[in-house]
Amino acid sequence: MNRKPLMLAVAAVSASLALSACGSSGSSGATAPSASSGDTVASKLIMGGPPEFKTRVDGLPGLKKNYGVVFKDFKPLDAGGPLTVQALKNGQVDVADIFTTDPSIEANGFVVLDDPKSNFAAQNVVPLINESKATPAVKQILNAISAKLDTEALGELDTKVQVDKQDPVKVADEWLAGAGIDTSASAAGVSLTVGSANFQENVVLADIYAAALSKAGAKVSKRLNIGSRETYIPGLKDGSIDLIPEYSGTLLQYLDKDATATTPDEVYTALQKAVPAPLTVLDKSAAQDKDAIVVTKQTAEKYDLKSIADLANKSTEG
Repeated sequence: MNRKPLMLAVAAVSASLALSACGSSGSSGATAPSASSGDTVASKLIMGGPPEFKTRVDGLPGLKKNYGVVFKDFKPLDAGGPLTVQALKNGQVDVADIFTTDPSIEANGFVVLDDPKSNFAAQNVVPLINESKATPAVKQILNAISAKLDTEALGELDTKVQVDKQDPVKVADEWLAGAGIDTSASAAGVSLTVGSANFQENVVLADIYAAALSKAGAKVSKRLNIGSRETYIPGLKDGSIDLIPEYSGTLLQYLDKDATATTPDEVYTALQKAVPAPLTVLDKSAAQDKDAIVVTKQTAEKYDLKSIADLANKSTEG
């Protein structure tokens, strides 16, 4: 899941980002053609997504392995954020990796393609923390947040910061108050740096973690919009950041490229084993924000797309 950057961060990076099989039957029941045939629906289309999607297990390699889908081209954009949404709206890409709680899907009438082979595993929000900072009080507070956070709440947070343009810090404070998170456990004496990936949802989750820990007496600093896992995982290991909101499925696949777990409990169990020292994951929340393969309504109607598998159908275009 990396997603929806703050607009200032987008402006800073957009100049450097290029707008540059065992496939089964589609929803119609037809057998998917060979990915190398070059006459599939996908072979006519340009895919857009975060740079890591090109090599991620559940990215282009997963789509090829599970569905026989190979696109004409791939354009590295942001993590399901404004660059990706605009590129899909403007026709710079035909297919995009956008996250299921993103308000832009409903706002633009985008079509989410079904994923019957579970290429994308469960994506529960989970705190990833350096073990040295996971004191009993810190764990109690973060686990209390996970116990209250569900997918509906996550969608509401996204709408407030992305659609209503509210301050993420204010949104975080309001959610904490409304959820009744108990911050009475004393985290005094603990000093933490809370980080975030470079998309709005992750930023507001980091703000929730930071605000709750601060209310409990911890000394908290923030490093927001860090970037991808390739940047912030080393930071967690060397102690330059201590805590970040993560997503169980993509984190597992980042750490274990042979992982096959797909359900929330299976993914979490495997993730606990895969996380390297000195890191650990705390309780998973019920909130999920999964990757989704998304097209415009016009593209869905043109190619009769309902499932990712339909992208491997034979194209009738010359």
